[in-house]
Amino acid sequence: MRYSLFFLKFREYLQIILLWVIAVFFFALTAYSMAGYFYFRVHGVTLLDFLRLQLFGVLFIGFFIGTILFLLQEFVYPYLFRSYGILFTAVLRSLLFFITCFVGLFIVIQLNNTNFLINHNIFVLQIENLWIFCFMFYCLTVHVLITLFLVFRRRMGEKYFGSILTGHYLVPVVEYRIFMFLDMYSSTAAAEEAGHYTYSLLLQECFSDLSDLLPKYNAEVYQYVGDEAVLTWKISQGFDRAKCIAIYEDFCTKIDNKKGFYQCKYGIVPKFKASVNEGLVTVAEVGRIKTEIAYHGIVLSTAARVRDLCSSFNTDFLITSSFYEQLPVKSMKNFKIADTIFLRGKKKAVTIFMRAD
Repeated sequence: MRYSLFFLKFREYLQIILLWVIAVFFFALTAYSMAGYFYFRVHGVTLLDFLRLQLFGVLFIGFFIGTILFLLQEFVYPYLFRSYGILFTAVLRSLLFFITCFVGLFIVIQLNNTNFLINHNIFVLQIENLWIFCFMFYCLTVHVLITLFLVFRRRMGEKYFGSILTGHYLVPVVEYRIFMFLDMYSSTAAAEEAGHYTYSLLLQECFSDLSDLLPKYNAEVYQYVGDEAVLTWKISQGFDRAKCIAIYEDFCTKIDNKKGFYQCKYGIVPKFKASVNEGLVTVAEVGRIKTEIAYHGIVLSTAARVRDLCSSFNTDFLITSSFYEQLPVKSMKNFKIADTIFLRGKKKAVTIFMRAD
């Protein structure tokens, strides 16, 4: 399924709010258990009555803090902390959030002074200053945990992170997948011309541009190997294979639109070639010291060798017959047979298709 970037952002926004609602609800339960004997039993307030009274407060506070965190994450953090590591990023974000908490604390104290919290039965914040500071420290701790969770998930990739977290591939699983091998032309010459440091900055910029397109086309990054990126899609019913072609076209268009920037900053305008293949692979979580999810099968080696033939056929984009035969009819018309050849190490001939234009 192809999700819009807005949908993905909105889903993340709801997830953050849900996490904060759960956190505030837990704090409310803690407040009830600690103050129940001295306050609630005297006034005959049951747990059910307490939860009913605090429902609005829990939802409001969770929604408010979650919204603030999401806005900071989308419009502030990326510009301030993009060049820092995960741990340092979490510390800096927490400091900024701590400042925000002080602003919220000031508002809460003012509401306490006007009896707003008492009139609306929001006991979770209807407390003395010591409890308010405890709540603020609690929010700071929750913020650190949520921040680490979000940063790790974004750095590792949502699907990859979820698979590692749940242990989905601890036992090898057979899946039907599409793979795209995306490689930069003349990488060795480019590295020598620009210097390895500048060349590394160039690759960072290129793969950053590629990353911006991944949510739009629901693509996963299997791995980055030198100047190569390997993308993959898990096939499901009704999967649109045309988007595997579209992401390459959009990426090349994006690079072309920024060619002035690349030439000015790096002295090189990168150009990429790609190949696409599909089929059954075995997916397994491997390694104990360093764990990663690995794909095993001839699908990958075939795609890699087909990619190396782009220069031989004077084209930037090649696909195998396995992928071509599953394309929509309108997309098939854009390709023609390039050749049927025996790839190195393969016993069966592979039919390769190239663009018709």
